[in-house]
Amino acid sequence: MAEKKLLGQMLLEEGLITEEELKEALEVQRKTGHFLGRILVDLGYVEERDLKRALSIQAGVEMIDLKNTPIDRRSIEAFPSALAKTYNVIPVKLERDVLTLAVGDTLSLNIQDDISFILGYKTKMVLADENDIKEAIEVHYGKEIETTDDLIKWLAKDIEEMEELESIASQGEYATITSLEEIASLPPVVKLFDLILLQTVRDNASDLHLEPFEDDFRVRYRVDGVLYDLVHPPKGLAFALFCRFKIMAGMDIAERRLPQDGRIELSIMGRAVDLRINTVPTVFGECLAVRVLDRAKTIFELENLGLSPTNMEKIENIITKPNGIILATGPTGCGKTTTLYAILRKLNTPDVKVITTEDPVEYMLEGAIQVPIKERIGLTFGRCLRSILRQDPDIILVGEVRDFETAQMAIQSSLTGHIVLSTLHTNDAPSTIMRLIDMQVEPFLLASTIEGVIAQRLVRVLCPRCKEEYIPSKTELLELHLSEEKASSMKFFKPIGCSFCRGGYKGRTALFEILVPTEPFWRAIIERRPLGEIRKVAIEECGMKTLLDDGLEKINEGITSVEEIIKEIHGY
Repeated sequence: MAEKKLLGQMLLEEGLITEEELKEALEVQRKTGHFLGRILVDLGYVEERDLKRALSIQAGVEMIDLKNTPIDRRSIEAFPSALAKTYNVIPVKLERDVLTLAVGDTLSLNIQDDISFILGYKTKMVLADENDIKEAIEVHYGKEIETTDDLIKWLAKDIEEMEELESIASQGEYATITSLEEIASLPPVVKLFDLILLQTVRDNASDLHLEPFEDDFRVRYRVDGVLYDLVHPPKGLAFALFCRFKIMAGMDIAERRLPQDGRIELSIMGRAVDLRINTVPTVFGECLAVRVLDRAKTIFELENLGLSPTNMEKIENIITKPNGIILATGPTGCGKTTTLYAILRKLNTPDVKVITTEDPVEYMLEGAIQVPIKERIGLTFGRCLRSILRQDPDIILVGEVRDFETAQMAIQSSLTGHIVLSTLHTNDAPSTIMRLIDMQVEPFLLASTIEGVIAQRLVRVLCPRCKEEYIPSKTELLELHLSEEKASSMKFFKPIGCSFCRGGYKGRTALFEILVPTEPFWRAIIERRPLGEIRKVAIEECGMKTLLDDGLEKINEGITSVEEIIKEIHGY
């Protein structure tokens, strides 16, 4: 079987781009993480049609001219308008039980299995121009925008069991296990479950929330740190959806008075997805939260995290030390674990032994021994770390330093020649040391073991297609602690919004503050100086670049906006 050619190589061979243009696009990709083909189009080096043709050859998929292709009326009748408008897909023909669908890009090929499952047809995908697809959808389905709610109505329109679902939902905790299992297995419930997860993974959401209220049931998901409404299912269908999640996660379907945790492993759109399920009881029923861990999406490479050359050099110097503690700090969901895994990936070579202990184990790292914490049976971080040391590891990752016992074990591990990676919840890098001292850890032990502290935040990345340069207001400059003189030498961009992005943003990157402690810093710690003075020492004596400094660099490079930086460093 011939090896699939890289897109850049194909475009070079066809003479559509030069090597210099490819190098420039690859550099932009390294900074932003966006798709190479899209970058080349945005830079004006490749026409959209030429890119589609190359992608179609690469994927081995037929490309059609939709304007000159007749569309079978039977295929339109077999394919609901809500699906067509939600996924920008148009049916072309229906032959026996095979439905041919035209999609706008090769990424959409991944929804083939999901659509087959929802409709019950075998599907064949072909590529077509995205604008031609939109025009065809308007011609055959009308211009009205349809949402996932419309698709739910389509799924539920012929359900005779809807009244029964409403009845069982109203029984609450008195409903029998048999009836709950039955409604969780009804075709519309299964299809709605698949549809919600399909939309969640397709939009790269990090979590999903099913929230009951007195007169409403709301399903929302978080994309790039912001929550958006997804659907508002009917009460009976929503209750059945809860049952479906709990059965799939191996949870007690009859227990609705106590919080529960579960886990589901699925393949969605051809991607291995790990779902962490949690329920809590509320006054209007259970509230269910799903954390989405998309292993295919997560790439643990230091080069992809958004590190500036200066910060990258600092981290590379820190991780070459033979022993010591490296801490990642920041609020929940700021990417600490991703950063530590990127470091682990760099250090994880065949000649070292890596052991991690986490609550829970979020990502699988090939070649590493990973131990999940189970506090309900007494397996805490401290106890687990004590046992790990008997396994003779070279590198240890501790999910979180929560107490004195864990901090003490981490320090002992470092002093005995191990590299220890862990996380803490603090606002910035210097205050991490103060937090450890609050845990009763002696400052001289910290000075002997702490090699580096990485504080971070996540900010949304401006959409490269629609961002627009502008002059910021005096209020914005004031919030950034930026003088008009300094601002005059910088570039500022704002979000506009287009069909490619969500409100002018696409993806996220990290802001970093990396502290490599020196002798003057430890002297200030031992003398118990105020935090403001300690921060000043960290900046002047340790060369620490603050989160704000890193944010200003990313604003100037057009990576993010003023409002995103202000949101993360306000009052900092």
